[in-house]
Amino acid sequence: MMYAAPHTTRLEPSDLLELFPERVPPRSVMVIDDSPTVRAVVEATLHREGIQVSAYRDGLAALGALQRHEVDIPDVVLIDIGMPKMDGYEIAKILRSKDDMERSVLLMLSAHDGVLDKLRAKMVGANGFIAKPFRAPFLLETVLMYLNAGAVM
Repeated sequence: MMYAAPHTTRLEPSDLLELFPERVPPRSVMVIDDSPTVRAVVEATLHREGIQVSAYRDGLAALGALQRHEVDIPDVVLIDIGMPKMDGYEIAKILRSKDDMERSVLLMLSAHDGVLDKLRAKMVGANGFIAKPFRAPFLLETVLMYLNAGAVM
């Protein structure tokens, strides 16, 4: 008598939302980037996985939306470093100073990915760094790694 191994299927995060909508909290990502192209790529990539995305062209708009409770506290925040009005380091420092943002993951986005850039990002409370230009699969893999690692619950 031969024993057949049970068939296993790999579930994606979006599958869990469909199977157990009441048990899986919606995951959210905020993207703050002055590039409409970057915002569009992030939104499209993450929406396909059932992740809620709120996108802002600058830090002032994002901080205002959070202050007015127009959006929930995001699980992950993607912050472009080089923006007008307020750079990403300033935004990260402000977000990290807020008690309700302490569990959010902050990921910096920049075309400048030198050691000093990464060190400065760490100093303002960022959890990670994504170099531009990035590929959509890499972005998705990185965001899911933080969401699934239990870093944000």
